Amino acid sequence: MNPLLNALNLNRSSVADAYGLNSKKTDTSKTDTSKTDASKTESSTDANSSTKDTPKTEAKPSDEIALSPRALRAQKIQAMSKDFFADGQFSVSDIPALVSRLQKDGILSDAQVERLSQNGINLPSQKPSKQSLQDFIDDELKSLAEKSPNSPMINTLVDAKNVLSNMDDAQSPVLAQKATKVFGQLTDYLNSNPTLSDSQKQLWQGLKSTMQVASSMGMQQSASGQLSSYLALAKR
Repeated sequence: MNPLLNALNLNRSSVADAYGLNSKKTDTSKTDTSKTDASKTESSTDANSSTKDTPKTEAKPSDEIALSPRALRAQKIQAMSKDFFADGQFSVSDIPALVSRLQKDGILSDAQVERLSQNGINLPSQKPSKQSLQDFIDDELKSLAEKSPNSPMINTLVDAKNVLSNMDDAQSPVLAQKATKVFGQLTDYLNSNPTLSDSQKQLWQGLKSTMQVASSMGMQQSASGQLSSYLALAKR
């Protein structure tokens, strides 16, 4: 090559280096590379953001388990007890609503309600007493303690009060058996034709009917109808 051309090219390269032209090209190249990297980073960030924004399917809590028929029945009985017996003001006038509620909730079957009716459950036919059965029991216990402290009816009434106070556990075999026992004892008492006023007789009948209903709510009673021997007493 011509020595002159070589000298010119060398001079041009030196001038370019002197003014930083070649370094600008290098910087431009580096900038383009940085832009490419930034683009990749943004793309990666968008992808991650998209992944994070994707709604996740929430797992159902482990405690959301279907209740067994027995547990569901117990739950309904507890709700019934809260509505009718928790305040201690259950009275004879509440018996029809109680039976209707138990039938509606499936605690008593239609056949059980029919059997209760056939075997002498007494629903008030006249204006029912508003006195609570708890207060009635307390009054009778006080009277018996003063006049007949050895009367077997004292234990009967104590057991009846215990049943009324624990109606939230009415499907318990123990409570159902106690209610059945009290029902039989009250039936015997009323069949002995004690001297009672109309209002007193209504309260005694109401207490007996409530024990009859309570005894029907026990699991073993609903399954096998073991009340028949006691319910037959009511027909006398």
